[in-house]
Amino acid sequence: MKLYKMIIRKNLVPIAGTSLLILAEALGMTFAGYSLSWFFTAYETDGDRVRALCLTFAIASAVWLLAMLLWYAALLAQAKLRERIKNDLRDVIGGKIGAMSWSDFTGRDSGVYVSWLTNDADQIYAQSFASLLSGVECAGMAVFSLGALFLLSSWIGLTAIALLAVISLLPQLTNRRLQRANARRSQALEAATEGYRDTVMGGSVLILANLRGRIRERIGAVSRTVERACFRYDRTNTAVQILISTVSMLGQAALLFVTLLAAVFGAASASALLSVGNLAGSFFNGAGSLVQCFMTARASAPLWKKFEDIAPEDDSGKLDVGPIPEIKLENVSFRYGDRQVLENESLVFQMGGKYALLGESGSGKTTLLRLLLGLLPDYTGRVLYGGAEQRNLRPGSLCGQIACVDQQTVLFRDTVRFNITLGAPYTEEEIRSVVRRCRLEELVASLPEGLDTALRENGGNLSGGQRQRLALARALIRPVRWVLLDEGTSALDERTAREIEEDLTDDPELTVILVTHNLFPSTEERLTRVYRLTP
Repeated sequence: MKLYKMIIRKNLVPIAGTSLLILAEALGMTFAGYSLSWFFTAYETDGDRVRALCLTFAIASAVWLLAMLLWYAALLAQAKLRERIKNDLRDVIGGKIGAMSWSDFTGRDSGVYVSWLTNDADQIYAQSFASLLSGVECAGMAVFSLGALFLLSSWIGLTAIALLAVISLLPQLTNRRLQRANARRSQALEAATEGYRDTVMGGSVLILANLRGRIRERIGAVSRTVERACFRYDRTNTAVQILISTVSMLGQAALLFVTLLAAVFGAASASALLSVGNLAGSFFNGAGSLVQCFMTARASAPLWKKFEDIAPEDDSGKLDVGPIPEIKLENVSFRYGDRQVLENESLVFQMGGKYALLGESGSGKTTLLRLLLGLLPDYTGRVLYGGAEQRNLRPGSLCGQIACVDQQTVLFRDTVRFNITLGAPYTEEEIRSVVRRCRLEELVASLPEGLDTALRENGGNLSGGQRQRLALARALIRPVRWVLLDEGTSALDERTAREIEEDLTDDPELTVILVTHNLFPSTEERLTRVYRLTP
């Protein structure tokens, strides 16, 4: 669990500070419990018993008040630590996602990543870090209570240690079952997040098909599956808790029995009975909970392993591509599994040229663009960038020189400005210029906060054409010389689409590669070459 240790090291100081507060709170609560024995001492005094009892009540109340204040401070510290660690967890998971290769990233549904950042992050914190802090508190309660029991009688203390040994053996009996149940629950939560998201995003389709009831049916089916897995984990975990609680209750009864025997034989005072009842509860609850925390923390191992097994994109030994004078494909073939998409294709794209890729659906046009971006490394043949073979180049450096407008427009639930710049530091004039170029001035002027207006999920408050023009602006604002458009103007009206394509093909600084089903004559006459692909 390397990631676990890394986060522990990063937050070592706040974890240590919080642990000290927790131990102070445990000591305060234990001392408060021990203070109850003072009432017997006050009652048996030879002097003024009422005065002694009142004074004892005042002192014991002060001790309990201090214990409550320490408890409040410990809970507050734990809440702040939870904020820090959960942010760190999501930062680690986000880093793992961002370091994946394109093929690995697209190999999972988006719901899986949402589940990682929500369900898994919550479970990891609860099982690893919350259990750690709870274990500190439980250990403190057990140790301090044990010390107090020894003060009352060494026989009572030795009996508590013997019973603790029995409780400590319990994790060996059920730990593997708990880990397996936890791993299955995590997988079920991933699948559930995907299922809920899929149904909600497709809800409008079902409503328009007059199948509203299918929404409830699909959500219900997903819910029953995930809750079944959660129940199995809870069933295993509950069995463990019952086992520990049963041993703890028997242990408390045994301690009271030993205390009574010690009082009979004069090895303990009668006043010990009241304190032992309280301290035995603290000791066994602390010890039992400590065992439970240990088992819960160990059960989180499959969740940590899931992220540790994610391999980042390997670009070691690869070079950054320099300025690209041309891209040449020589006898390139590519297949998805058993389906051949491209076969022995040879094409040349010169910097500054304007090209179109035509062909029927399934002829490999989108695949070819992804090959040019370095996203599909499992091709045969050669893909050359000014003579440098793609396999020797770092994929990120290719994306740094080539912009792409995909046929599936994706917008963030953020401002218009962010959806154009993606957070990069462009000047206001650069942003305004690309807004004009992509015919977005009217849209921006109509929005309540202009460029700083927040969009709904995937631009749900925009039309298809507006969304596509934003995606185009996102590509054109980048300082690149190569622009790939995969049906990049398909959602626009004919006049706007033609104007934008003419603007792009008239730009001598840009190399433009269009994938289109509808090639305008005015665009075609500006092209350097048209490549036609066949399935």
